[in-house]
Amino acid sequence: MKNSTLKIILSLFLVLGFINSIIAQSDLEIVENFKAEFTTIENTIKNATSLVDLKDVPSKISLLKENYAPHKELLDKSLYSDNYQSSINKLNKDYLMRQGDFTTIDVLQTEVSTLEEQVVFLNQRNNELLTQVRNLETQKDKDAKTINKLKNLVAQLRASIRKRDELVLSMIDSLMPPTMREKDVLTSEDKNMVAKEEQEQNVIANVKTTIKDNIRFMQVTSLKPYDLIAIREQQEDFSNKWKKVGVKLVEVYSEDGMKAEELKQIDELFNEWYTAVASEAWDSINEDFSLNGIELRSFTNGEEFTNSVLMFIGDELKNLGVKNEEESKIVYSQFANGTWFAIIQPVWMYYLIENKMLTDGNKNKMESKIAEWKNALYPSYWWIYLAIVVVIIGGGAFYFMRRKKTKKVSEEIASD
Repeated sequence: MKNSTLKIILSLFLVLGFINSIIAQSDLEIVENFKAEFTTIENTIKNATSLVDLKDVPSKISLLKENYAPHKELLDKSLYSDNYQSSINKLNKDYLMRQGDFTTIDVLQTEVSTLEEQVVFLNQRNNELLTQVRNLETQKDKDAKTINKLKNLVAQLRASIRKRDELVLSMIDSLMPPTMREKDVLTSEDKNMVAKEEQEQNVIANVKTTIKDNIRFMQVTSLKPYDLIAIREQQEDFSNKWKKVGVKLVEVYSEDGMKAEELKQIDELFNEWYTAVASEAWDSINEDFSLNGIELRSFTNGEEFTNSVLMFIGDELKNLGVKNEEESKIVYSQFANGTWFAIIQPVWMYYLIENKMLTDGNKNKMESKIAEWKNALYPSYWWIYLAIVVVIIGGGAFYFMRRKKTKKVSEEIASD
């Protein structure tokens, strides 16, 4: 009897242990299944490349929530750092953010399509204006009508290029949404989400065309400091924008194997643009001298400019007495009165010194040499005037002393 009772008790323990084992196994399976389904939905959201990939996600989240609601207490105890409700909330939040990314990108890409049409139009217009300006610039003899037409064309070209640059900058903003711009590295899914097939050949090409056209603009026009100041500001805006998103744009829109080359080409174009702005100042200054009949030796920086001016004046000083005096004075007038004091000093000097293209020391050297040249051509006879004054004063003093002495002698005679 005792044996039978013991057997029954042991059997009950075994059954209870088996039941607990089944229950425990069932609980573990529930938790693992929840985690697996959660991860599947999470990956679907993360790897989506369009809104179409997200269309079934809301229903999957709802089904997950509904199926595991009876096991909320179990999941709250078993999910490390999260619980049942926070896991569902996380999926909903991730879905909404990803959906927002695609919505933003769709809007931005629509904007880009509109901007692209305007850029294409302005590219054509700029090419036409550049050709017209180049043709007029090459005419040797320009009448007043041609000069006015050239000025109007340059103004139109400047405004058109500026407008096109602004459109390209807007495109750059739209092509790289803020959420992507903040990431250190773009995943393949990010790139697929941002990229649009018809833009792959356009975005990098438009950046290059913009810089090239700015360089061409300076090559066919003669600019003044206020033009160059505006261009420098334009350069800074464009450069800063490119530094922020340029690498990512190349990652997205350049072909594999060409990314490094594309970046190198654009960096070289920026350097060429910077050099062109600096060169334009010296080219325009040289042209100002040439228009007044002064041919200086070529120069591309402040030191060369200073040496060129000093050598020109030095040659003129050596030729004094060899050349006709009137001819020498005409050259001086063309250089000093017609160019230096009329254009170089009031228009260019502040710009050159402010942008560290010329030193105060070099400026003083040149102006001292100009003063020397003037004194040699128009010597000052101040010493003659001084001698005359001395003679007059001396004569007056002699007359006064002689008169005083004569008066004294007369008085002595009268007293005798």
